[in-house]
Amino acid sequence: MRPKIRKANDAVSEVLGTALLLGMAVSLFSLLSLVVLAYPFTPSPPSVNLVGYIEDGTNVTLEHYGGESLESTTAVIVRIQDTYETINFTDCLDDENNNALWDLGEHLRYPVGDVTGKCIEVTVVDTNSNSIIMSGILQEAGTL
Repeated sequence: MRPKIRKANDAVSEVLGTALLLGMAVSLFSLLSLVVLAYPFTPSPPSVNLVGYIEDGTNVTLEHYGGESLESTTAVIVRIQDTYETINFTDCLDDENNNALWDLGEHLRYPVGDVTGKCIEVTVVDTNSNSIIMSGILQEAGTL
């Protein structure tokens, strides 16, 4: 009787299984990193303190009380009763240091005429981060 010769095929299946698991792990990690790195992170909104009030009964005034400087792309929306108006930032800013930024202590004055008894609301939006910096009612309808 001749002895039977056995070939060991066990090692091939273990190597093949390891290679498949490694390939799956690399492909899943690549897909995950592609999704995470391709996600468009928006910048955080600027940290700023703005105060708004009605000045002389005819001007909407916003004052920069502290925080980061605001760029000229900042949108300022004034609602008087049911009318919305977007303020041109550079036309209304008292830019004391002529740097085209809204800095600490500077005022944005927007003439609105006689607003006695009208509701006035102001919203300031940072367009870079697409977020509201300030929103408030400066005067309610029927108040002086």
